[in-house]
Order: sequence, then structure tokens, then C-alpha cells
Amino acid sequence: MKKIFVYLTLMAALFSAASCQKSPVSPKAYGYLSFGEFSLGLDESVETRATAANGNYIVTIYDAKGGMVDQYKYSDIKNSSTPITLPAGIYYLEARSQEGEVPMAEFELPMYGADAEFSITAGETTGLGQVMCTLLQCKVTVSYSEDFLESVTGAGSTKVTVTSGYPLEFAIDANGVYDQSAGYFAVNGNTMEVVFSGNIDGKSQRMTKSFTNIAPKQWRQIKFIKKTNEQGNASFDIVINDLVSDDVLNNSFAIQEEVIGEDPEAPKGDGGILLEPDYASGCDSEITDLQNIVIVPVSTRDMAIRFKATVPNGVKKFTVNIDSDNSAFLAAVDAAQARELDLISPSEANAIIFDVVPFPHGEELLGQTEISFNLDAAQDAIVIYKGRHTFLMNIVDETGCRNQIPVTMVVE
Repeated sequence: MKKIFVYLTLMAALFSAASCQKSPVSPKAYGYLSFGEFSLGLDESVETRATAANGNYIVTIYDAKGGMVDQYKYSDIKNSSTPITLPAGIYYLEARSQEGEVPMAEFELPMYGADAEFSITAGETTGLGQVMCTLLQCKVTVSYSEDFLESVTGAGSTKVTVTSGYPLEFAIDANGVYDQSAGYFAVNGNTMEVVFSGNIDGKSQRMTKSFTNIAPKQWRQIKFIKKTNEQGNASFDIVINDLVSDDVLNNSFAIQEEVIGEDPEAPKGDGGILLEPDYASGCDSEITDLQNIVIVPVSTRDMAIRFKATVPNGVKKFTVNIDSDNSAFLAAVDAAQARELDLISPSEANAIIFDVVPFPHGEELLGQTEISFNLDAAQDAIVIYKGRHTFLMNIVDETGCRNQIPVTMVVE
């Protein structure tokens, strides 16, 4: 009897505790993240051996508190038709060309990356478009003028340091043969120290100079030059190129620097560069968005695909990056070596692509302020490849201003 009483008392207590609990909290509202139109582009303002964001890039999603949600290989999610489910909120996408932190200092090891913020709304799908990757380091190369090399009489090196304790040494031998590798440096401050140690005209010499405003996405080209003065005094100095005036120096040497990349003095903005449908030349009136040109089979109806590029300061560089979610189409592009197409100076292999997509090129572009594109004929070749084909137009004008504009053709 006592056992029954204890049992009933225990059950009553459990029931009472359960009845006092709050109602279950409603689950978080969820939305969806789509990678259907997601792509990684590559900023070409600093030349490296990389030509495009390849499938080995690492893409990581973080929540608003910095916690890692998931990580993918770019090749696994590019153009994926399966969205992922996420709680509503703010998120951050990080793309990197390799795993790990940016190397402090390495030869021939550029690292590219991008960061983007996006939000997930309950019950809705958020699409990711193109994310542009840029160089995460400062690129540095070292060279020497001919008269400097003629004065070299012993082996030496130029040591470059951006972060203390992590130098790279560019060797030069007694015959003036020097290391032409590119060094890539993580940027944790804004100063770079350059030290030359070697034998010049039979004497041991050391030259040191610091440069400021160092930043990622730059290419710092260091060049040792010979300079002269009216007195003919022999001394060594290191100067930035634009500080060397005509009245400087005989039998002495300097370092000349050219900045390629995000120079603080570089022009800002897109320079008014535009790419838009050219209705005056007969562009199909249904084409209102160059990012979504839908091509129906030519046997049913041809489309007039015509647009105009406006470059007020004149074209200096014009390249096209071609991408697609159709592997057969990409194989055809690869046959012409045209994933990255230089319209100003195309290679012989590239020329095949102009029979398929009749882009203006060469003298038709260089220095021009208005360029007409008539891609009507492109339909004949593209229509057999179902899917989404993107032509990313990269335009740089004579002042250095640039714009990137995608033209997308969809075959249903």
C-alpha cells in the first residue's frame, strides 16, 4: 500500500511540474539560400598567374555572430539547383582561393578572396549573384636598370619586408642575373622596407628605403636605377620614381617604384562606362535587361541582339570572361581557349570564337568611345546549348576607370 502511495505521489508531482511549464517556443522562421546564379569573378587589376576563380575555391558561410554555418568547395555549389535552408537573419559569405590564413610572405603564391553580406527572410529565397574576388596581398617584384647591372661586381640580394620578421630576399649574382619571381605579402601595416646588399663597382654597398601606403590589391614594382648629379658625386640613395628630378645625380643609384593596383591617386568610379540595348540599331524591344536575354529556337523566331558600349574616355582594355552552366558549351569555349577573351589583342586560338559570337575586336575597340555590338548571329551556335551563358564584359578606359557588366543569354 505504501508503494502505491509513493507512486501516486510521484506521478502527481510530475504532472504538476509539467503543467507549470511554459508553452513550447515556436521554432525559428526559416528561409532559403540559392546558389543557382552564384559565381566567383576575379579582379584583373593586378596581374598574377590566376585567370579565373577555379572550382577549388573554399566558400564558407558565417552567421551574424561569426560562427561557421557550413563550408563548401566552389565546384560543388556553383549553379546548384538545390537551395539550403537557414534560419532568418544576417549572414556572411567568405570565399578564398585556398584554405588557411593569408601567407605572411611567399614567392609565387597569390591568394584571392571576397567577403559578402546577405540576409535570409522567413519563407523567401535569397539568391547569390556574382561575387568578385580580389588579391588579398600586396604583390612585389624587383628589377634593375641596365646601367645598374653593369656596375654589379658581386653577388647580393634585395630584401623586402612588409611585416616585421617575414622578409623575402630577391637574389642577384655577380653577373647581374637576378630573381624575377613575384613576392606576395600579407599587409598588416602600411609600410614596406626595401634593403639592397651587394657589391657595386668593387665595393660592398647597402641601400635602404621605406615606402608607405602599402595595401592589398597592389603590385609594387621596385626598380633600381642609376642617376646623376651636376657634381658627379658617387653616392647611393633610394627614391620613389616621381621624386627623381632631372638635376639628380651621377654614378649613384636609386630605387624606382611603380604602383599597379589600388593606387590612392588612381581614378575612382566607372568613368561613365555603360553597356545598354541599342534600340536605334534595331535591338529587339523585348530585351530590356542584358542580364536575362532569353533566346528561343531560331527556327521559331530570331532575336535582334544588339547593344552599345559607351566609354567617354576611350577604351584601353576590353576583356570578356565566358561562363555557363552547360558543360558542353564550356568545352566548345575551351577549344578556342576563350574562357578569358582579350578583345583588344586576341590570340590566334581566340579568333575561332569570333565566328560564333561576333564581338568587335582589335582596332574596332582601341580608343573608341562608342562601340556597337551585333550578336544576332550568335543565336545559331548558342541555341543548341540549353542553359545560362554569361559573358562578363570588363572595360577599362584610358584614365584607368573600369566597369564590369554581365550579358547573359538563356536558352530554354
